[in-house]
Amino acid sequence: MSGIDLWDDDLGADSTTVEVPPLHIHLIASTEHEAFWRNGLEEHGVCLVDAAAPHCQLILVDERCPNFEQRLASLPRLPEPERTPVFFLVTDGTEPDCMRAFSCGADDYVHLPISPEALAVRLKRAEHQLRDNSAMRLQLSQSSQIAFQSMTMNAELGRILQYMEYGFACEDFASLAALTLRTLNEFGLHASMGVFHDRGMAFFFDDNLRRPIEQEVLENSRLLGRISDFGMRTILNYPHVAILIRNMPVEDPMRYGIIKDHICYIANGLEARTLAMINELRSQERAIRIQTTASVLQQMIAEMEQAKLEVTKRSTEELQAMLDTLNLEFSQLCLTGNEEQRLMTLLADSSDRIHALFRSAAEQDQLFQHLLSSVAQTLER
Repeated sequence: MSGIDLWDDDLGADSTTVEVPPLHIHLIASTEHEAFWRNGLEEHGVCLVDAAAPHCQLILVDERCPNFEQRLASLPRLPEPERTPVFFLVTDGTEPDCMRAFSCGADDYVHLPISPEALAVRLKRAEHQLRDNSAMRLQLSQSSQIAFQSMTMNAELGRILQYMEYGFACEDFASLAALTLRTLNEFGLHASMGVFHDRGMAFFFDDNLRRPIEQEVLENSRLLGRISDFGMRTILNYPHVAILIRNMPVEDPMRYGIIKDHICYIANGLEARTLAMINELRSQERAIRIQTTASVLQQMIAEMEQAKLEVTKRSTEELQAMLDTLNLEFSQLCLTGNEEQRLMTLLADSSDRIHALFRSAAEQDQLFQHLLSSVAQTLER
């Protein structure tokens, strides 16, 4: 920043040939100098107004005012780049004076002494230049903000893709919920969520503070629609999951819309992974039931086979005992040799057929048991 001595020969020519609109400034000066500057500047198209006036274009500070720093600090100051420019009148051009003006927020300065006419022209020029610079800074600020928002959005979309990748590696509801809540925290959001499965709802929260009212709200909001807004709070409902956000950025409409889109992306991935996990659990439970049933049937067949073997053994023993008894009693029946032989043949044939029937039933039981064993092994795989 540099001061410019305005005692130039062409200054008057510029002031007479260039028409400029009245300049509205706020003056900070001592009592003895304020009237001088007020009268002199107003004669040359400069109007003095209050610093809080919406049409105030510049703040003029006379460094000879003993409390100019306190008066300057008490003025309302807008953030860059909308703030009102500050112009200083310095008594000396040495470096400490310039640095003192700069440290008080000066955007430009001029050396004293200077006439009100030359100062009016200088102020108009400075205001015009500062206004152009302010407009340029505003454009640069907006461009930087747009670029920053674009980079932020790209980073957040990348985080969402990472969430999708990590989410499908989760194997239980607790790990999936922890990943979801941690991702929402990275976006500056605090939330709780519920997972609805065959046994009811599993409730999860991100700050180790269980809020029963949030659990009840999630359970009772299933019929409110996909998205329900309650001021800063938003509820997203899906068939198998629900998310409650406690601190939506409602004060920033653009950020609010972006965040809501991000939450929907995350909720879609969460719903897909939750449904897949529920189907996996159902398949595992179905396989366990089938394996249990097959094991019970296999045990029943083994018990039936053992019972049949016992019956066959007892029947064979009884049949053999009956044949031995008949052999002993044949001599008392007064049968001829041929009749006795025919009777023994019939009894032997009957015994063989009974034994063959028992063996066939046992073989069928063994085949059925082997089939059930194969089914059980297949289910285990």
